[in-house]
Amino acid sequence: MISRFARFSTVFSALAVAGTSSLVVATAAAGQTPSAGNVASAPVPSAGRIGLATSDADPRIGEAEDLYWEYRVTESLELLEDVLDVAPDSYEALWAAARVAVAQGLLSRGSEIQNQWYQIGEAYARRATDVEPESLDGLYWLLTAKGLRATQTGMRDAAGLSGEVYDLAHMVLEKDSLHAGALHALGFLNYRVQKLSFLQRFVARNFLGGHIIGLTSWEDAERYLTRAVELRPNYILFHLDLGRMYLDRGSKEEARRHLERALELPELEPPDWRFQVIAERRLEEALD
Repeated sequence: MISRFARFSTVFSALAVAGTSSLVVATAAAGQTPSAGNVASAPVPSAGRIGLATSDADPRIGEAEDLYWEYRVTESLELLEDVLDVAPDSYEALWAAARVAVAQGLLSRGSEIQNQWYQIGEAYARRATDVEPESLDGLYWLLTAKGLRATQTGMRDAAGLSGEVYDLAHMVLEKDSLHAGALHALGFLNYRVQKLSFLQRFVARNFLGGHIIGLTSWEDAERYLTRAVELRPNYILFHLDLGRMYLDRGSKEEARRHLERALELPELEPPDWRFQVIAERRLEEALD
């Protein structure tokens, strides 16, 4: 069963992309595993199961949560949309829908399709922050969706999105200095920027409004990514990205240790098997 929001997004997109998107979403809804394909690693740790804020909260939010943890991602979003049809300002439903849309993007194949889902996730997260501006989950999933888009867009858009991710991550950390997801987001952002060539950084900083370019470093990439691993040592993505960072820095022994750990850990969330596919591929490079 394909999400109503996803159907609308597909119709609104280019015809070639729309046809592929429908196929991918339908495949996921049928419980089939899409191919490993094109997946950008990015910050997506869950805050855990949703704790309903009030005793009269719609029970379908809990049902959608169960579907999410059963890896029935599209069905989970469909149910959350039903809740939002009745209660469009339900904060729990909005941030949960943002998380599910991000997960569906990570499980999809092809950057155009993935970005459709990330934009949907961003829209839900933005609505959640409008409802409860000070709450962490809405802010975190907003920065996550924007961060994922930044990894797959043109340089001009990436510069602007990266600045927003930087600011949002610091907003989260001002409220919770031990928020592992926000720390990972900052580490990953530093890592991505430092991988750019000198010319790319120069253009981004001087012509594209990339004000954060000069605020990043390899040292901060390692510091933030390491801290995220310390806070959530059983999270696959954190070990993957720390391992990738070490590999790109030439520290193969450290890279191997974290990539092997990413493969040893049990899956916690629907996209985790995709992250382990990437970890296995990068581990082969570390062992060369």
